[in-house]
Amino acid sequence: MNNSSRAFTLFELLIVIFLASLMAYFIFSTPMGPRDEKIEVNATTLPEFLRKNLYGNGELVCVNKCSKCYYLSGASKKEFVLPLSLHVSSEYILDKNDNAQKIELGRFKDKKVCLRIRHYKNGAISQVILELNGGSSFLFLPAYFGEGKEFFTLNDAVSWWLRNNYKGLDSRGSWY
Repeated sequence: MNNSSRAFTLFELLIVIFLASLMAYFIFSTPMGPRDEKIEVNATTLPEFLRKNLYGNGELVCVNKCSKCYYLSGASKKEFVLPLSLHVSSEYILDKNDNAQKIELGRFKDKKVCLRIRHYKNGAISQVILELNGGSSFLFLPAYFGEGKEFFTLNDAVSWWLRNNYKGLDSRGSWY
């Protein structure tokens, strides 16, 4: 018998398949897990930032002039720092008569809360109007998709809310 027609052994064949699979993985795929898409966070992109970084039903509570925030979800508590300084003075929702109603935000860990936003597992957040920098501007945050919109007066923000028929969840999680 001639030894020149020797075939691959099973072990050699497995090594070749493993190396080919490994090369294909590194060439054609990305690592598994969430992608870190960089979002430049400012007042108008805040809703998108919240939707991409918060999961499940919970509440975002910010203290220390909104420099330190906590995401409270069930029994868990996640602490993080927002990558911007909002300087939120007040939060408003619309009442049943479509008038702006100031929300009392309360205290958390014996510190005054400057921002309180509910987050829902379907991606919705509390639809609110934020008063920024002592009333120099007002930021409308939609309940669902879209960016926030900044206004110079509270009346302009309320008009935008009503004109665009944004209905959704208020800061207490009630539909209206």
